[in-house]
Amino acid sequence: MDRTKTPFFDTFNDYYEAIGTPLRSHIPNFDIFTGESIEPMAKPCMPPYRQQFYQVGFLKEYGTTELNLSTDTDTLKREGLPLFFVVPGQIFSWVRDKKMTGFFVMFKKEFFESSFSNFLNDFPFLKISENNSLTLSPEEYDLLEYDLQRIYSVSKNPHPYQEKMLVGMLGSILYYCKAIFEKNKIAENQLSRSQIIVNQFELLVDRMYVDSKSVGDYAEELSITPTYLSTTVKELTGKTAKEIIDDRLFMESKSLLKYSGLDIAEISYRLNFQEPKHFIRFFKKLSGTTPHQFRKS
Repeated sequence: MDRTKTPFFDTFNDYYEAIGTPLRSHIPNFDIFTGESIEPMAKPCMPPYRQQFYQVGFLKEYGTTELNLSTDTDTLKREGLPLFFVVPGQIFSWVRDKKMTGFFVMFKKEFFESSFSNFLNDFPFLKISENNSLTLSPEEYDLLEYDLQRIYSVSKNPHPYQEKMLVGMLGSILYYCKAIFEKNKIAENQLSRSQIIVNQFELLVDRMYVDSKSVGDYAEELSITPTYLSTTVKELTGKTAKEIIDDRLFMESKSLLKYSGLDIAEISYRLNFQEPKHFIRFFKKLSGTTPHQFRKS
């Protein structure tokens, strides 16, 4: 598939410009912003894109916000305090409620080079192969919010030791995230082999659904046969592996048709359909209506 169809943001300011906010970063390889600070100018919806930096989000209020990096977006809308991680190269898209609040920390690996020589070993939850969304308890969020308010304040007040302070403060926040990640990992380790395969498959779908619609590609990533993958997924979810891939693509299609200003041809190319007619056929098969009819309804 042609990955050039998916926008790729190399810098924080490229990202800010794309989402329509006047915010700009003034610190090399680091920035932090709040949900409130991007109002009222930021776009309500961002179609699938990739970025060349890490982003950690801590949501407090989110309303109807949907972050399409996890299959369980319904959980995000119903309960809990979401903690999520976006890693370089990962496909990400979102629909934003204007009432969304929280903190969003962005950084490049170069920011840590002097303090963490191999920071993925220190913070394994930032690997693309790991689960990229967790739920915080109110107590966990309160502790993190205190540190996030401090690092936000330091980032807005330049002085000679600003960057050294930010490195230390971000390291402290990430170590706390690591403790939460490891607590969740203990629960995951009690899963059966079939449950682990299904979880890994669903994570891969979130990372690959734009680039690949073939069950064989996912089976290859998991080092199992397509038949074994399909059988395992069907037994645990009641759906075939192909249905789950198509459902993820369909969910993104509906979001783009409803919230973005892209025309149907642009959406089809963003989702890596070779021709708009292929996208129209896919959408009608799953919904019983055409993209144009869905958008008008």
